[in-house]
Amino acid sequence: MTSSAPSAADLAELYDVLNPWGRSDDFYLDLVMAARLVLDVGCGTGGLLHRAREAGHAGRLCGLDPDAGMLSRARRWTDIEWVLADAASAKWDREFDLAVMSSHAFQFLVTDDDLRASLAAVRAALVDGGVFAFETRNPSVREWEQWIPSNSFSTVDAVGAPLRVEYDIEQPVIGMLYE
Repeated sequence: MTSSAPSAADLAELYDVLNPWGRSDDFYLDLVMAARLVLDVGCGTGGLLHRAREAGHAGRLCGLDPDAGMLSRARRWTDIEWVLADAASAKWDREFDLAVMSSHAFQFLVTDDDLRASLAAVRAALVDGGVFAFETRNPSVREWEQWIPSNSFSTVDAVGAPLRVEYDIEQPVIGMLYE
């Protein structure tokens, strides 16, 4: 990368470096492998579906994400469907037996209207008896308290270039749970 602002593709590549495969990914991979028709809502760079295909999943795998940079990275794997859209605007009709929303994708559903519309669209995408598995961060853990300059760290990007990750919270969280 250059010293100018990173491109969407650069940021997507860094996402994989800064968010390596973990235990929760193993959990979702097991669910995906047990289903035939899978929709990954907020698929990001497509790592979960790619791992499923590598592990021998022979059914339909479809990733949905509103971020073009993330999907440009995901689209390196051509044996998986990739759809550029947010959950609320997706228009499937009972096409999947499993929908997943892993990592931190759920936190992007900020308003009640976003949440209602997105959940309704996911429900419409599922066959009768289909399963929607998702996670979200637990605000009582107060993760943001660890996002401080003293917890900065260094690593390398995908090509070995040095990378420094620093935290600078501009506005503290305010509210009943967070005070």
